[in-house]
Amino acid sequence: TLGPARRAPACPRCGSASTRLTSEFGATACKALYRCADCLEPFEHVKEI
Repeated sequence: TLGPARRAPACPRCGSASTRLTSEFGATACKALYRCADCLEPFEHVKEI
C-alpha cells in the first residue's frame, strides 16, 4: 500500500459522498467519470497526483 489512497469525490450537485467510479478516463486522461448514487448525476473529477 505504498500508493496514495484514492478518495471518492463528493457530488457537485447534491454534495453526497455516495459516488462511484464509472470510468477511469473521461474526456481527457487527467479526468475520471463518476456517478452519484443519490441524485444519479454523472460528473467528471480531475484526478489527484
